[in-house]
Amino acid sequence: MKKSMMALLICVVFVFATAAASFAAMGEGSVGTSKGVDITLFGSNRVIPTYTKNLLDFDSDHHDAGTLTEGGWGSGFFVRNEFRMGWKGVGQDGKWGFKFILENDIHMSKNNGDRNTYGGYGQNSSDFGSEFSVERQTFWYKFGDVRFSAGTDIQFLDIKSGGLVYGDDHPFLALDGGDKALNWKLFMLLIGESDDLMTSDYRNFDWYVYGAKLNYTFETADKGKFTISPFAAYSDCREGAQKGHSGNVHAYYYGLEGYGNFGMIQPTFELAGVTGDIKDALAGDDINIQSYAAFAALTLAVSPEFNPYLAFLWEQGDDDPFDDDADGFVGITSIQRYTPVIGMEGGIMYEHMSSIGAPLYGLVPEGLGISTAYNYGGISMGGNGQNPGMQYYGIGAKGKLSGGNSYKVQVAYMLFDEEKALEFGPHPDVDDEIGWVLDAQVKHVFSDHFYMVGTFSCLDPGDGVEDYVGNDDVAINTNIELGWKW
Repeated sequence: MKKSMMALLICVVFVFATAAASFAAMGEGSVGTSKGVDITLFGSNRVIPTYTKNLLDFDSDHHDAGTLTEGGWGSGFFVRNEFRMGWKGVGQDGKWGFKFILENDIHMSKNNGDRNTYGGYGQNSSDFGSEFSVERQTFWYKFGDVRFSAGTDIQFLDIKSGGLVYGDDHPFLALDGGDKALNWKLFMLLIGESDDLMTSDYRNFDWYVYGAKLNYTFETADKGKFTISPFAAYSDCREGAQKGHSGNVHAYYYGLEGYGNFGMIQPTFELAGVTGDIKDALAGDDINIQSYAAFAALTLAVSPEFNPYLAFLWEQGDDDPFDDDADGFVGITSIQRYTPVIGMEGGIMYEHMSSIGAPLYGLVPEGLGISTAYNYGGISMGGNGQNPGMQYYGIGAKGKLSGGNSYKVQVAYMLFDEEKALEFGPHPDVDDEIGWVLDAQVKHVFSDHFYMVGTFSCLDPGDGVEDYVGNDDVAINTNIELGWKW
């Protein structure tokens, strides 16, 4: 066992030993201490056997290349294991509090079962696939009606609708206030930091995002509620973080999302835009950023067992990959996987579909483009302003059945918004059809502490994918999730 792991184990044992000695109600999970804080212990464990086929090359005659999940790189069959353990506390005066989560997220093997990968075992460490360490943390204090918080946790702009701009779970500083009807939040994300890389050039590797969000919630018919939420953000990414190019990204995002219900009718929408430039990107010339995106969905709550819905998503594509404009829409981080209407963990289009440019968690082909000098957003600054964009037309249904059962099924037809963005080099003529995708998921809750989820998802590639990638065999992603929580 490595020394770092042993040290961490000793710390965990010490915390539990201290808790056992001084906490009054351990069996209930929530305790009080003489230090004036109420503490709750919580956790979860997910074991996810997964099978993928043709996920990147759409070719059944060749061995599948590795693709990226939160647990690391994998192909064919693998078992992801996400274990989390956390504590949250609130001061008894209600003025301060904290939450932190330790996480181990891996593809299970001997090389990470009783050792870590940092010492040379198994695959090398990366941003995805990590051994036991701090995944999220938030500490907060109230100054009157305004709360200050800091740590490493999710800060979002639009995850309640289309997730076109999002934010991310990076280090942050934030202020928020208000009440249930009208509330606001200001935050700063520290995505890249030159000091962390020990560079001598001030801010050359920094990527900061400054966000603002306002929520106004009003009552509707039949005791319903609807929220209107305008948002804005400034993404300031310096040259070193912009994929090794000399450009400095100045991207200004703005938008509006709405969600809620009017009786049985549940509309959801989002409008978003981005403007700005990439300074000194191409031999000293600037690249202009100007693009738009939209999402709309309508769900009918017919009964607890049946909630059908329609959904549409559009992200503008770049109509000319050879000019100095970045017209393809790229968010700070796309997060369609976790949006309430079309999101689904295990859905194939929310995996790392790098061959057609779709990032992990996202849906749109933002990774495609001729030159990374046009990158101005996305996970690890991997979203390219030359991307072809997308049109997504979906229909689905979800519901809760008796006996702790629930389901969600959806079908969508997808197109490149501007296929001209892909017509260069070896593929001078590309169709606009991405293809059809099917996502199906069932869940059974055995108790408050154990559940199982089964997911099947496949993509039948269209003519556009065949023109660009060269193959059109059906791609499959399927898994079974066994989950414990406490």
